[in-house]
Amino acid sequence: MTYLDWFLEHNKKHHAIVEKLIAKGYKKEAIIDYFVYENMVKMEPSFCLLYAHHEKCHKRDYLNCYLCACPHFRFNDLGIREEFGMCIKSECAIGSKNSANFVYQKSVHLDCSACIVPHTKAFVNQCFNLHWKEIMHECCARQ
Repeated sequence: MTYLDWFLEHNKKHHAIVEKLIAKGYKKEAIIDYFVYENMVKMEPSFCLLYAHHEKCHKRDYLNCYLCACPHFRFNDLGIREEFGMCIKSECAIGSKNSANFVYQKSVHLDCSACIVPHTKAFVNQCFNLHWKEIMHECCARQ
């Protein structure tokens, strides 16, 4: 699966959950709270592959999954650029000191597992938009 395929499929899942919550009368605060990891594992087990194993993508006590695809994550399945003979397929737009890289199939990918920026309630609250895909576009436009 490519980054773009995952992004588009995940957007559909996110949108369906948000629409369901809006139909139930949830407002911003309740929607953000709904996306807390412990609740999502129980209520939306198909949202993330890691949920089936009760694993977190980021090893933190509090993990909000509303912005599971960080708006600072940049990707291009064809490659962003080439460095040292390697194709860079993803990177952090803010250069988080908590991010790292790994090589897979002769391409360099971003490892964000030590970064919690998009998973804090404060960050989700600051970037909140009912349309997850728009958050990604808005953040990209600010960079």
